[in-house]
Amino acid sequence: MKKAILILVSFAIFAVVSCRDEKSKTETVIIEKQVETPKASNGTSLKVDSDGVEFSTKDGAKKTEVIIK
Repeated sequence: MKKAILILVSFAIFAVVSCRDEKSKTETVIIEKQVETPKASNGTSLKVDSDGVEFSTKDGAKKTEVIIK
């Protein structure tokens, strides 16, 4: 008699556990985050030739030039 009750209780527990709502386990949360737009520079140039390398950038009033010959 004890074995029959144990088997019935086991099946009841198995049925309750297997029939749970699976939706709660696989819930997806989407997080949206605003991204800052990158600051646009006025220009960057790179020139490589047989005479050497010339690199220059311009950002507003600032201008940087590097020339290697």
